[in-house]
Amino acid sequence: MIKNKSLKHFRKSSTVLLALVLLALSGCASQKSTFYWGEYEDLLYSMYIEPGSADSTTQISTLVADIEKAEANNIPVAPGIHAHLGYMYALEGNVAQSKAEFMTEKSLFPESAVLIDGMMNRLEGAK
Repeated sequence: MIKNKSLKHFRKSSTVLLALVLLALSGCASQKSTFYWGEYEDLLYSMYIEPGSADSTTQISTLVADIEKAEANNIPVAPGIHAHLGYMYALEGNVAQSKAEFMTEKSLFPESAVLIDGMMNRLEGAK
C-alpha cells in the first residue's frame, strides 16, 4: 500500500515537473529577441579565438550587413555593434566614419558613454 502511494505521488510529481519544463521551454522558444545580433557574436569569437581570421574590411562589411538587416526587420541592433564597427573604421584610418559609429553607439546606449568617450579621446590623441 505504501509503495502504491509513493508511486502515485512520484508519477503525479513527475507529470507536474514535465508540464512545467514544457511550459518553460515553450516560453523560451516563442520569445522574440530584444536586439538583432546577426553575425556579431560569431565575429567576436573568431576574432579572439582565431586572430587574423577576420580582417577589418571583412568585419566592416559583416557589421554593416547586420545593421542593414536589423533596420529592415525593425529590430534594434545589439549593444556594441556600432562601437565595434567604429573601432574597425579607426583601424582602417577612416576617422570620420569611426567617430560617427561611436556617436551612434553612445546615442543608442547612453550607458556606454564612459567607454565611448574614452575611445573618442584615444582616437583624437592618435592623430
